[in-house]
Amino acid sequence: MLHHKGIVGIALFMEIFLAACTTISTRTPEGDQVTMNEKEFAIYVEHVFRHHNHVLNELITSPTMAQGVADSDEDDVADAEMDMIRTCDPLNEVVAAEAEQRHASFSTLMKLADVVPECETLTRELEILLHPPTDLPHKSAGDSTVGPTAKTLAPPPSRSAP
Repeated sequence: MLHHKGIVGIALFMEIFLAACTTISTRTPEGDQVTMNEKEFAIYVEHVFRHHNHVLNELITSPTMAQGVADSDEDDVADAEMDMIRTCDPLNEVVAAEAEQRHASFSTLMKLADVVPECETLTRELEILLHPPTDLPHKSAGDSTVGPTAKTLAPPPSRSAP
């Protein structure tokens, strides 16, 4: 039988551990540290998964990929796709587990804080390869823009959950 102080110690440890789990410290794709509560992180994870899934669907159905692209571009896209798939695997494992109404492993869940921002970065990079800037508009008199800005090439940086 555990001594009363032992039970109180375990209870305090569990309370501290559970309190620490209510916030998630992660980073943005730009590398800035950010802290989110569980709900914000869940929304962020879903946002990244949906974007990742959208880009994969685009890759599969892309007319450019069906018609073929230059060999060097095709190699870049294939490499970016493999990097993204490998990096985003823990995210996909968690989503698949939830879809099957089971729990992902604790170790997989613990990886998400690091994996999700990297997955978002690699998804953005692949998306840019699929939609490279083509014809840059010529600057006309009175026009201060030369071509697409970073905002048109990739989604805005995220500071917290979208």
